[in-house]
Amino acid sequence: MLIQSGQNLVLNASRLTLTLHYPPAPGFKGDTDTVLFLLDAAGKVGGDSDFIFYNQPSTPNRSVVLGTEAQGSSVSVDLSLIAPTVSKIALALVIDGAGSVAGLSSLRLTVPGVASFEPETRGRNEKALIVAEIYRHGGNWKLRALGQGFNGGLEPLARNYGVDVASPAAASSAPTPTPTPTPTPTPTPTPTPTPTVSLEKKLAEKAPRLVSLAKNATISLSKHRLNDIQARVAFVLDASGSMTQQFKRGNVQAVLDRIAVLAVQFDDDGAMDVWGFAERHAKYPDVTLDNLDGYIEVIRSSSKRGWLELLPGLGGTNNEPPVMEEIVDTFRHSDLPVYVVFITDGGISKTRQIKEAIRRSANYPIFWKFVGLGGSNYGILENLDNFSDRRVDNTNFFAIDDFASMSSERLYDLLLEEFRQWYDAAKADRIF
Repeated sequence: MLIQSGQNLVLNASRLTLTLHYPPAPGFKGDTDTVLFLLDAAGKVGGDSDFIFYNQPSTPNRSVVLGTEAQGSSVSVDLSLIAPTVSKIALALVIDGAGSVAGLSSLRLTVPGVASFEPETRGRNEKALIVAEIYRHGGNWKLRALGQGFNGGLEPLARNYGVDVASPAAASSAPTPTPTPTPTPTPTPTPTPTPTVSLEKKLAEKAPRLVSLAKNATISLSKHRLNDIQARVAFVLDASGSMTQQFKRGNVQAVLDRIAVLAVQFDDDGAMDVWGFAERHAKYPDVTLDNLDGYIEVIRSSSKRGWLELLPGLGGTNNEPPVMEEIVDTFRHSDLPVYVVFITDGGISKTRQIKEAIRRSANYPIFWKFVGLGGSNYGILENLDNFSDRRVDNTNFFAIDDFASMSSERLYDLLLEEFRQWYDAAKADRIF
């Protein structure tokens, strides 16, 4: 039965499956997500566990479980397990990106054996839509079709339902990372020359899924005269809330995979230092070919995350200078050049502090490759060529609007651009 906005029905079963289908129209710019809120009589969540979304897909007792499907989602609800303090469950759709609800070609909610509902999407500029509610009434549970638009997207919608956005969910339970002590520098011994082993062969032994990347990486290494370079490699990851879609699409792990290939080429042991940052920062275990598979998900699951946190304990906003200063202190005495790949989706505002960290690092064997990933407002990073107040030019920046559409050949060319020029200039200036 197809019901209309405002219509309600009694639910006779305690276990329900709700499916949402929301295919995008051509040219849609954004990502669509399903979220749910378990609300008390005042229309507010009782706590963090009452907010169900991509980072927290179920309640602790699995009374509500959210799953993703192609161009849609499914929600399993067991009403017999819903806490008596919950009066209503709101089901909503949110758009992340430039698009709005009008960018969906259609929207359909289906509750098998109960009803279906098709809210109108044409001509709507809202970035969130409260699709339906399941609520208590007269000793029964009922379903109400809504299709009510809500401006602003996920964050204002969450605030409306009482989610504490200012303090990320579980800020009290998610541990603040203990600052990583700056390691006592240990001079790296000059390596003894060893017989050359091809990059492809190195990967085939421990990470055969990466072998296909070896050819493009090798071509770019040769083009940029980097085949014979030895260097340490570090990966720095923006984990602020705006990076959510890059994590969800697997782009962060995919970029890490590609940098790991370069680490195998540049460093004898193929190990790569890894930092994550948002409002705070943390140092994570080195990446190697032995732990590369699923690395990002492992560090994401290391402890409980707040609702706006992509990595536990780091908060939801971006703050680049502290992690940059720690990296400078970590590598300032390195006997090998250090190639730092710094991933961010923008929102760069701390220009003076970032320039100071770069200026200081230019006295040491540190080269920064800043990579913009699907974002905007890269600030000073887009104007590094004009930053001349430093010992040598030790930075380069490029942006990737759509990671999925960029070939590995093009990516490696951009990743390696200007590294050799810095290497030659730093060596001539006896920086290492």
